[in-house]
Amino acid sequence: MKKYLFAAVLILVLLLASSAFACAEDGIQPRDTNAVTFAVSRISRTKADVTVDVTFSTVVDRYSVVIYLQKKVNGQWVNDSTNEEYVFYNNGFKEDDFLFGNTYTHLSEGVTYRIKCVSKDYIGDSTYIFTSYSNQF
Repeated sequence: MKKYLFAAVLILVLLLASSAFACAEDGIQPRDTNAVTFAVSRISRTKADVTVDVTFSTVVDRYSVVIYLQKKVNGQWVNDSTNEEYVFYNNGFKEDDFLFGNTYTHLSEGVTYRIKCVSKDYIGDSTYIFTSYSNQF
């Protein structure tokens, strides 16, 4: 019984190891949005400073980043389309990082906000979409 169990475990280990080598030989590497870092600060009742740093795990062929200002309404997060700066778009090529900064004005007093970031990057035929959210402010 011990020999059978040992042989089964050995076969399983060899199968897993060979599949890992097969992926390495094909050159398959994860390429995507590696991290999104937010820095948000409510500087007055109607203003907030926001910085969003999107880093990719490698230089991407092209990317598209959309930044939304969202507000909480009846317990739900919605895009604040009443603010003229509620959405920003940025597209780029051959980058490994994208940095966004803005001072939002015309915020409503007593309303809770957050930033939503949607990053879409392309390498060859591969596309990766990553959505993240800041802390509320």
